[in-house]
Amino acid sequence: MSDDASAAALRLDCHPSRTGNLLVFPYTLQNAGPGEVYAMHALPSADPGSGEARANETAAVVIAGESGDAIVGKFVAPLPTDRRIALPVFPLARRLPAGASLEGRIEIPLPLAETSPYFPDLPLRRYEMVEIKAVRFTIGYWPVLPERMWAEPCEYAPELLVVTMRDPAKSARRVSQRFPTSGLQLFRRTDAFPRALD
Repeated sequence: MSDDASAAALRLDCHPSRTGNLLVFPYTLQNAGPGEVYAMHALPSADPGSGEARANETAAVVIAGESGDAIVGKFVAPLPTDRRIALPVFPLARRLPAGASLEGRIEIPLPLAETSPYFPDLPLRRYEMVEIKAVRFTIGYWPVLPERMWAEPCEYAPELLVVTMRDPAKSARRVSQRFPTSGLQLFRRTDAFPRALD
């Protein structure tokens, strides 16, 4: 399933499971062509001890969707509406040529809660528990348009790319796979947490 017809060439195959206190989402993203894409593969983060920048390939953005699904994955997080952001945070990417595939993995500790690179975790009492209908596992990407964008190795993770263009959020696309669930709850934030993906 995708939010854009051009994403029909991207095939997402995920087999989620639970291991102890983790929800685990191993996945394969295949590009059936004809164009190349930059697939979002890691979220910028900081080492808890040293504060040094690093790429977290297993982290995810988690958002409560309007339809009652939890949207989980590596994609461009909505910008905060309660403040001005000087430097938006975009996922680091891998180039995925036509005919190629890549593998990735996301691990989310339970309980499942809304997260974003722009917001620290809240105290427990500032969440509300809601039951979700499904998990919509989502991977973001940018179609490669050489005349309008460029990509260079990330300084602290040279195997990954920093993708730059005029409007990375508007140019981003997503491909997703939906997994119906019962009895799974989401800790939904009660602050000014943005959820609009378009």
